[in-house]
Formats: sequence, C-alpha cells, structure tokens
Amino acid sequence: MLQTQLESMQADFSVAPPARSRIHLGYVDGLRALAALYVVLGHAWLQSFPGRGSDDVATGMLLSLTGWLNHGIFAVAFFIAISGFCLMLPVLGNEGSLGFGGARRFYLRRARRILPPYYVALLISIALVATCLGRPTQSLFDVSIPMTKEGIISHLLLVHNLYDRTSSNISLPLWSIAVECQIYLVFPLLIAMRRRFGMPIVLAATYLVSVSLQTIVEKTPYWGLKPLYLLIFALGMYAAEVARGPQKRRFIWIGCIAAALVVWLVRSGLATSGLTELAVGVLAMSVLIVCSHWPASLIARISSIKLFAAIGIFSYSLYLIHFPLLQLVWLYLVLPLKLSRLATFLIMSTAGTVLIVILAYGFYYFFERPFCRAPGGRSRAPATPA
Repeated sequence: MLQTQLESMQADFSVAPPARSRIHLGYVDGLRALAALYVVLGHAWLQSFPGRGSDDVATGMLLSLTGWLNHGIFAVAFFIAISGFCLMLPVLGNEGSLGFGGARRFYLRRARRILPPYYVALLISIALVATCLGRPTQSLFDVSIPMTKEGIISHLLLVHNLYDRTSSNISLPLWSIAVECQIYLVFPLLIAMRRRFGMPIVLAATYLVSVSLQTIVEKTPYWGLKPLYLLIFALGMYAAEVARGPQKRRFIWIGCIAAALVVWLVRSGLATSGLTELAVGVLAMSVLIVCSHWPASLIARISSIKLFAAIGIFSYSLYLIHFPLLQLVWLYLVLPLKLSRLATFLIMSTAGTVLIVILAYGFYYFFERPFCRAPGGRSRAPATPA
C-alpha cells in the first residue's frame, strides 16, 4: 500500500542516478516495515476488540494504551508517500524523464512488479473465504464477507475500490492496491507536467484535483476512490526532489506541526477526515526529507534498524496476505482458548503477529521475490542505497 519495493526502482527507468548524487535510503525499508507492522497490529487490535458489545470494547486505561492502533489508514498514506518518493528518485537521476520506453515501459515494469503477488494473494483469499473463512464470526473479518461475484470481478480488474459494496469484499486491505495502481496511471502525466512547469505546479494541480474530487466523493459509496492520495503521492515526489538538494531545516518544523495536527484531529474525533489524511501525508513527506538529510536523527536510526529493514523488503507481501492470516490465527488457534479480550489481543499482537510475519516471508519468497529480478534473471539492486 502500497506498496512497491525500493529494490525495483532502477529497473523501472533506463538510467540509474549518477554516483555523485546517490543518497542513503536504508531507512525507506524500515519506514515501510513500520507502516506494515502498524497495519497488522491495528487489525489485530480490531480483531480483539470489535466493539459490538460492552465486553468487546477497549475502555479506560486499556483504550488509552492501545487505542492508537485504531488508525491503520494513516499507514496507507505513508505507503503512498513512500511510493511517490521511491519512483521519483530515478526520474531525478535521469534528468527528469522516464527514460527509454517512456510511459509504456514504466507501466510494464510496474505491472510485472505489483500484479503477480497481488493476484496470488487474491486467489488465496478467495480460496480461504470459499472454504474456511466464509461464515460470520462477529469479528473484523465480517466486513469482507460474503464474497460476491461482483467483488471477484472488480478485484480482478483492480477497480474494487470505486464502490463500497466491493471495496472491502474478500480481503479488506486490498482496496489500497487498486488506489495505488490507479495513481500509477497518471504518474507519467505528473512527470510531464513537472518537466514543463516545475514541481510547485504539480503540487498545486494535484491539490486542486484531489480536494475537488474529495469534496464530491466524501461520505458517498464512492469514498474508496481516495482522491487525496494523489496529492499525498505528489508530496512523496516532492520529498525526493528536496532530498537531493541542500538541507532545509524548516521541514523538521513542518513535520512537528503536522504530527501535532494529526494528534489534535484524532483527539477531536476527526481521525477519518480528509484533513487528517492530508496532515499524515505532510508528515510522511517531512519524515522522508528528515531521514534523507539527517541520518543520525532518531526517526532515521529507528527506521534503519536491521530487523525493520529486513521486514521492509517483504512488507508488500505482509500487507497483501496478513488479513486472512489474522482471521485464521484468531479463529482456529486463539478463539478455542476462550480467553479474555485483553489476553486475545496480547497473543494476537505478539505470537500471532510473529507467525504472520514468518508466513508472509514465505509468500514473498515464492510469489514476490521472483518478480524482483530484472529481465534476464539478473538480481535488481539491493533495497538499501539508490
């Protein structure tokens, strides 16, 4: 989400960034891992406290300690910004163009990188729903059932996010993959606009388009279009441009202000508003810039931890497959123990999450990693430096 690997960046363009302009990007995998793990833990929290009865709701001190996990949508915004950042860096190293093959080559590379793991995850989810996960369980997974023919077809065409009857069908998190693929369609247009008018015009144009469409679709069955994500993607592109230039300390303060605004909006009950998502996008942009220019900063050091960097390599697989795996773990391993909601959450967020990460790596190894290789069998660049 959402979700592309940094290791495939250079293969999308014909010219790699010159050595003198390379910047260290080890933190990007860590940020991607932190976002993916936040989504998994957030869904584990909702699985444990579905909120349908007084005993199913986290309250008091428990809510204060764990309620911050109930905002997985923020992680999706981070994924979108990181995607814009990673795809923009090779463009900057290629004199601002998509290089040989242009848009057609870009689309083919993105399709090869994104679609095979997506379709495998979709088929696995369909099979699980059709066999052992299709009955209501009064849990979070109920939003994805019953599986419908309309849902299957729209997922295959990657348009399931366009209507609320299909956006969460089969496997809830997959809606964001459709959003990102739709953004990819306009990426060459954004690059052409930047070459002719500059990045400020791109930001202004995406702002006008995103806010206008958001006003139209908000609180309608077509909310899954998520127009603001186009602007957040452009903010990621802008972060890449700033990251290649001189240090600008104002982005530290911009990030702090954006973080404070997000906290205030969440505490005010506006966590699902477009303004909150936009503030998260500005925060993601600032974090990417700060990590690029100040690798000794706390956020850069945390995101560069080897464990997070390792998980970040297969975070796309983790995001794709974790939702049905959470339901399997909860339904067949945890629920039979008849534990309290708190004990259920503790198991789901620790041993359950570790198990899901391990299974996600297996999925990555067999169904994603083969498509991380350049044509001809050559391995693509490692997921650390650009």
